[in-house]
Amino acid sequence: MLSRSKEGGSVEDSTLTEEERADKEQAELVPLLTGGKLKSYQLKGVKWLISLWQNGLNGILADQMGLGKTIQTISFLAHLKGNGLDGPYLVIAPLSTLSNWMNEIERFVPSINAIIYHGDKKQRDEIRRKHMPRTIGPKFPIVITSYEIAMFDAKKFLRHYTWKYLVVDEGHRLKNSKCKLFKELKLLPIENKLLLTGTPLQNNLAELWSLLNFILPDIFSSLEEFESWFDLSGRCGNEAQKEEMEEKRRTQVVAKLHAILRPFLLRRLKVDVEQMLPRKKEIILYATMTEHQKKFQDHLINQTLEGYLTENVSIGNHFRGKLTNLMIQLRKNCNHPDLLESAFDGSYHYPPIEQIVGQCGKFRLLERLLSELFARKHKVLIFSQWTKVLDIMDYYFSERGFDVCKLDGRVKLDERKRQIKEFNDVNSECRVFLLSTRAGGLGINLTAADTCILYDSDWNPQMDLQAMDRCHRIGQTKPVHVYRLATALSVEGRMLKRAFSKLKLEHVVIGKGQFKQERSTTDTMEEEDLLALLRDDDNEEDRLTQTDISDEDLQRVLDRSDLVVGPASEDESKVNVVPLKGPGWDVVVPTASGGMLSTLNS
Repeated sequence: MLSRSKEGGSVEDSTLTEEERADKEQAELVPLLTGGKLKSYQLKGVKWLISLWQNGLNGILADQMGLGKTIQTISFLAHLKGNGLDGPYLVIAPLSTLSNWMNEIERFVPSINAIIYHGDKKQRDEIRRKHMPRTIGPKFPIVITSYEIAMFDAKKFLRHYTWKYLVVDEGHRLKNSKCKLFKELKLLPIENKLLLTGTPLQNNLAELWSLLNFILPDIFSSLEEFESWFDLSGRCGNEAQKEEMEEKRRTQVVAKLHAILRPFLLRRLKVDVEQMLPRKKEIILYATMTEHQKKFQDHLINQTLEGYLTENVSIGNHFRGKLTNLMIQLRKNCNHPDLLESAFDGSYHYPPIEQIVGQCGKFRLLERLLSELFARKHKVLIFSQWTKVLDIMDYYFSERGFDVCKLDGRVKLDERKRQIKEFNDVNSECRVFLLSTRAGGLGINLTAADTCILYDSDWNPQMDLQAMDRCHRIGQTKPVHVYRLATALSVEGRMLKRAFSKLKLEHVVIGKGQFKQERSTTDTMEEEDLLALLRDDDNEEDRLTQTDISDEDLQRVLDRSDLVVGPASEDESKVNVVPLKGPGWDVVVPTASGGMLSTLNS
């Protein structure tokens, strides 16, 4: 049995190079890790996880997306296995990432058994019978399963094991202490817990408390008490001093929060630890509406506003529901007007390709962009929130004779695994991977692509960031371009402008015992906010977007020479310096948006 006593340090061999010392340290710490080499910060992460275990603490590994939380966790479990702690170990992750977990274990620690616990009832019964005996031994596999199966089998089967370690990937799924996953996992006999999340925790004390309550219920047992620790009310003087004290109060809260979290949470950012990761640039490309789309937009708006004028305004919730539905319909129109005409619901045959492209401004822009990207031999990820949009694209590429991979919530696990492997194969003819933002934006590695196209934007900016990080992560060797498509002078364009404005001006509102980010969704927006998205109050700068990008400018934004890091003596005259904006396009200037934990590093 592995003891929790601290390991003594060895005398460092001064004759070894820094790289040789790192190799020696890895070999001593994780001898079972034979399929790869940890980066220095990853090795520090493994040592931090070991330190947590030695001190009997659970924790949260919150490294920024793409820094290798999976390999750090596998290395940590391999350390425990290599020191005689057989398990059992349970990894719970999004369905789309199960095959990645399995592949990483097989690649990096091939001597350790692992099994994906998934499938129908009969298949799961067979897995338990063959691979999961009640007696735990060295050959007992690391069990990898999805949230859904974990919830379904927690009471019936998984509770029969005393799990040495529970790892929850994308652990922010537990931010609601009342959700079913949270409640079911609480029922399992678990000795140690580790949450993995690359999404910055939002500035919401209740959500943060839920995560801390899950991993450390004895310490964080009361939400009310937790909130009281941050209650700085009464410390301001009169109203005139309030604004002056606001920043000071915020600093106090952040300092207090960091002091509480530091023993349990480790977060590193790409900019701090991964100097060799290729650069990334995000560019917004605006599409002008076709006449077909304008007619649909005018009809939808006029119909809804007519109802606003004729109905009793006192029934606010009823009308807000209508406005919310209008937002959805207008966004569908931006993506493709045939989404409103039910042309792609299987009721009749697809229209001709020329009609699919010609009726939609964004699709015309997409075709221009892809033509140039394919000519330059780039591999591309295309994300959309709408599965019907992905269906349209799938049909389009099929008719154009292109091989594509496609992943959304309807794709089964084995097929997901096959497609990811095929796309990442250097000899694959597949140059496009179609993904739904939610199903395909979590935890999968698609570094064969060096281009990401967001066909539409999510209300939650973190979803889009996760999508980008499918290709901008450890293992990427090329500069990455992200193209965000938006329809100019539309509800979509205004929504995007609003979101970026809020990211730039992101600030924290501290109330009595709580703070939150001021970011809205259609569920929480008031009538006036929704109506504001319909108003044609665009300024002259906005109207610059009401122009399709010229061929000359498209060539400029496609050029990546400004992202290539070369020797100082390199001829800088060959580097294409792209301005920040032009007619029909915008370069996104990165902003520090990491929530309250953005500065919490090791």
